[in-house]
Amino acid sequence: MNRSEPTPASLPTQTDLFWAPERAILAALDASLILSIRSLKATHPMLEDPDEAPDDSDPVLLFAESILATARSLHELISGYDGLVERLTRVPSDHAARASHSSNSHDYNIPF
Repeated sequence: MNRSEPTPASLPTQTDLFWAPERAILAALDASLILSIRSLKATHPMLEDPDEAPDDSDPVLLFAESILATARSLHELISGYDGLVERLTRVPSDHAARASHSSNSHDYNIPF
């Protein structure tokens, strides 16, 4: 089966890591998974050819096929987790604008 190659997510920023420090190691793991997929495809190009299914007599190809499937699944899980954390930790732009506006404005209605 010929599949498109997964692409790495962007590296987390310092702010991203403040809110979710686990994103650092997940980004490193994701990069390793993508490199693993690339190297297995380079070593065993027949794994991507639907006309050349792995032969049951070649355990190396069977393991390589299993690793490819697992790496792709884990990449998708990491991408999903990263996207969810991004949405949950994002500061709404209107909230940030109000905070910026209120810190710059002079409010002389002091309640005491």
